Amino acid sequence: MSEPTFTPPPQKPKKNKYLMFGAVGFELTSLILLAIYGGEYVVKQGYPNYLKALFIVLAFVVWFISLITKLRSIDKD
Repeated sequence: MSEPTFTPPPQKPKKNKYLMFGAVGFELTSLILLAIYGGEYVVKQGYPNYLKALFIVLAFVVWFISLITKLRSIDKD
């Protein structure tokens, strides 16, 4: 009779923290550019000019929330 062999549980691959923070700058840049182009499009449709600024502020808020969640996930690891 053979003895049961022990197999360790599979480990989750570790996240590359440097790559994650390198992507933060790209994420911010892409969000701001998207907000600018979206704001330009909305203004050309006849909406007020302040919506362009509002889109940019909202992009910063979304980026900041994303940054906080990334920092919390790193803190848990």
